[in-house]
Amino acid sequence: MPSKKFPDSIHQDSQELILKIKELITQAVQVKFDDRTSDHPLIFLNAVKNIIGDDKENPSLKLLDLSEKYINRFSVRNDDDQILKKVIKDGFGLTVFVDDVEEAIISGNKETAELEAAKQLLASVKSPAILEFLAQLALHNIDSLGLFTYHWLRSYNFHQEKEILWPYIRAMINEIFKAQLQQQNQGEILKPQDQLNSLLNKYNKGILPTFSAMNRLWNEDYIRIESYRNSISFWLEKTENDDKTETVNSSDLENYIKNGGRYFIDLSEHLLEKYQINAVVQKIVELEGLRGIAKNASLGYFPIIAQCINLTVS
Repeated sequence: MPSKKFPDSIHQDSQELILKIKELITQAVQVKFDDRTSDHPLIFLNAVKNIIGDDKENPSLKLLDLSEKYINRFSVRNDDDQILKKVIKDGFGLTVFVDDVEEAIISGNKETAELEAAKQLLASVKSPAILEFLAQLALHNIDSLGLFTYHWLRSYNFHQEKEILWPYIRAMINEIFKAQLQQQNQGEILKPQDQLNSLLNKYNKGILPTFSAMNRLWNEDYIRIESYRNSISFWLEKTENDDKTETVNSSDLENYIKNGGRYFIDLSEHLLEKYQINAVVQKIVELEGLRGIAKNASLGYFPIIAQCINLTVS
């Protein structure tokens, strides 16, 4: 798909900005993607959406141009409609059970899982409830699927359009089949906020974007939220304490949290001047994760969060 320059009028038209971001996210959720789930372009696109949202009146054209340049690297699936048409032609009977989707996934039959999911979607008159169900399954492997699951859910919340549901479903099923879903035992419930100090000390382990995603997901309002929390608690239980990370002055971060502004936008744009596109994409995802942590942290954590930010942009 050819790249197109974003018009200067986007500065004055917030609706134009929303439409541009929706276009990019729609493209991201339909890409053919065979690499690691944690590198899925949808994660990057939703992260950029969140950062750009800090200044909607003067959105970063640099980040929008980067987003389009990056997403245009990927080819797009072209058979989404064929599967839905097949299900409509063959019919899906009087009763359709979401458990049939889970059974197909557990049995390792991807084609059947997609067909059953398509039946579920059509039988429910395109209800987004199946997204929550697939997220519940995906969170049985947070190490592999947690970061994607959060950004996948939140990017659809930005869309909230029934016509994009099927591409979202196919994207998640494709990622689930890359991972091994794990049995989970319910023990003591651990909350992400209670583990914040330990997880912030894991900067070099690359875990902070996932932790940030799970920390925010914990407080979301989903029908299946208790199941999500059980999975997050199980994941937290497996983490180990590390030595403390150094702390630095956090006045700029504190000012951002109190007053808003372009702090994370400016940091993201600065990365464009220092790194190649792949490194920029990874670091922006890390920055967005730290942004999410800071927005939910008490003031005492800011010096260590600021140090993590410095390590990301240095």
